[in-house]
Amino acid sequence: MGGNPSSYEFMESDEMARIEKSIEINAPPEEIWKMLYWNRIPEWLDIIKNAEYTSKERDTVGATAHVVGEAAGIKVEWDVEITEYVKNKSAKWRTTGGNLTAIGESNLKVTEKGTQLIFIIDSELPYSILGKIIDKLVVNRESEKGIEKGLKKLKALLEK
Repeated sequence: MGGNPSSYEFMESDEMARIEKSIEINAPPEEIWKMLYWNRIPEWLDIIKNAEYTSKERDTVGATAHVVGEAAGIKVEWDVEITEYVKNKSAKWRTTGGNLTAIGESNLKVTEKGTQLIFIIDSELPYSILGKIIDKLVVNRESEKGIEKGLKKLKALLEK
């Protein structure tokens, strides 16, 4: 095949698309943590349209939620389960159903000026090879922009 070798590798790769963003917020970890609960995320992350817990517990391993999002005009809906949890410090989750396959995590680290929030998501939408290219080129780019914008919005909300 002709063309750019990295494009060829990209087409053949089954790797998930990764978004990793961080921001420093002049607020204690406890204040930021409250905004990382699934039902609070739509307040600051516009690409998440709705999120509701489907389990009684929300701050423990095994907690579940149903999430609806949209990026680049593509609606996605998924169920999520918390797989690791240390309150006010870190949480990991994975999808358990829906039209998005993803794993993600949020980590908080105390800094001299406040707290650094590190947000990571590895995701894949269920498409053909062509769809995966579009996912990487369009949906992932829009999601990345949306997360950057959301983190700035969260910072503004918490630093009022």
